[in-house]
Amino acid sequence: MILTRGSYPWGPWRGALSEMDRLRREMGRVMGSFSATPEGSWEPGVFPPVNVKEDADHYLLSAELPGVKPEDLEISVKGKQVSLQGERKSRELPEGARYHRRERNQAGFSRLVGLPSEVDADKVEARLENGVLHVKLPKAEAAKPRKISVSAS
Repeated sequence: MILTRGSYPWGPWRGALSEMDRLRREMGRVMGSFSATPEGSWEPGVFPPVNVKEDADHYLLSAELPGVKPEDLEISVKGKQVSLQGERKSRELPEGARYHRRERNQAGFSRLVGLPSEVDADKVEARLENGVLHVKLPKAEAAKPRKISVSAS
């Protein structure tokens, strides 16, 4: 039996929320990025987690990259997008040692972050500090707000 939004006895919101949850799961499946949750089910996830802030002249991107060395990281900017690519490497185990639990994976990653407007790629600055990447992305002149003077007639 197929239930439609109006078929739920708990009100119209129940169907809408269920449909949103189904859509979220489907998008995660299509995008191919999953991470395990404590309950053992799969939830969409991304690496590295990123925050983007804005001030009048810059976008400020920060990304958590524990264990990533600067030489294993590549950042590029094109138009309104910032690309972060790199690899998390783990240390080799000493001979005779073995894992009892291994939750931190070693793998390459690639993350494309969209910005509201273009940036000046020639002036981008990046630093990696205590496992957190900080990228300062100056806005292109065309993207900066302009003060318009008003004249009296």
